[in-house]
Amino acid sequence: MKPNPNVFKVPESKPGSNPDAQGDVKSFSVSELRAFADNIWIVEGPNVRDMGVMFTTRMTIVKLSNGSVWIESPVPVPFETLKRITELGPVKYLVAATPRHVWRLERWHTLFPEAQLWTSRPTPFTLKQGNLSFTGVLRDAPYQDWADDLDQLTFKGSPLLDEVLFFHKESRTVILDDLIQIDPLVKGKPTRNALFKLEGVAAPYGGVALDMRLSFMNRNLARQSLEKLLSWDFDKLIIAHGVCIEKDAKPFVERAFQWLSH
Repeated sequence: MKPNPNVFKVPESKPGSNPDAQGDVKSFSVSELRAFADNIWIVEGPNVRDMGVMFTTRMTIVKLSNGSVWIESPVPVPFETLKRITELGPVKYLVAATPRHVWRLERWHTLFPEAQLWTSRPTPFTLKQGNLSFTGVLRDAPYQDWADDLDQLTFKGSPLLDEVLFFHKESRTVILDDLIQIDPLVKGKPTRNALFKLEGVAAPYGGVALDMRLSFMNRNLARQSLEKLLSWDFDKLIIAHGVCIEKDAKPFVERAFQWLSH
């Protein structure tokens, strides 16, 4: 199946990593397919506004050992980037592992109608478009088609955020979306910067946002999820919002969840 060059168009504004951002944030071209580790790539997407706040976006692409392509939190890309993605292998799995990213599957389903659609458990915060028919809901156990390459867990304890995290075994990389953020501070945006600092997600330190922390009513379940997360032998971290960590990611994740020890 050949990709349709008219399906996705990158906005004219320059979204994604801001060259004026403060802190240790690397800047890459929006929509550039960038190798992150062996058989795993990331693409910076356009900025999106959610609940009145602008966020950077990113998708993750994994080539599975069976030769197929697995895409998490897909973003709009130009034709050339889309062509490079399809050259990796057949796109068989489109995944939205957090409630606020489900809407992203709609346009990619138009492009790859035979790909399986997987989402996190629906919550009152789920944001979706259209009337998609999903293949299944992501759980703690990985789906058999990608179990050889990816482990996964549902980070439990919040009635609003049932995010699923993945562990790419070959590259020792954890993939997550909203749970941890390192949002860049931008010149000329004092209100936005102040909000990110108040939430505890401002670069260069980042963390779990205050409103998310407050939503975890069952701390025991959250601690169990954290225990499984930290049991993974990971060294790298891909996040949807902010800079990714390419080395020594586990100490950063441990610090980000210190609030669960209180």
